[in-house]
Amino acid sequence: MSRLILVSNRVPGREGGSPAGGLSVAIHSVLRRHPGIWFGWSGQVAAKADVAVRTIRRGHQSYVLTDLTEEDYREYYNGYANRVLWPILHYRLDLTDFSRRDLSGYMRVNQIFAHGIGQASSTR
Repeated sequence: MSRLILVSNRVPGREGGSPAGGLSVAIHSVLRRHPGIWFGWSGQVAAKADVAVRTIRRGHQSYVLTDLTEEDYREYYNGYANRVLWPILHYRLDLTDFSRRDLSGYMRVNQIFAHGIGQASSTR
């Protein structure tokens, strides 16, 4: 049986466990029926030396959560994700605020996610 691998900012495996955001709510029921790995931000901001990656298992679903540094949180989450992607995907182009610094942070965090997925997938 193949395993689903999902990467997103919002992860229902975050400490409380309930879905948050449209993507999470939309696919949460599918993931309950199919084994997989959901990788994303833990919701925690940590000092660079204290960034942790942890796995939470619920049933046949694994949630691989990584912390962000303050810089990553500012550029990836508050910057590109909320000032570019969210407005575009919600048809609010008037709210977009692009900066190369935020794009750089977004790309950096996606590299972190990709590296973590590679590690998580190779241990399965």
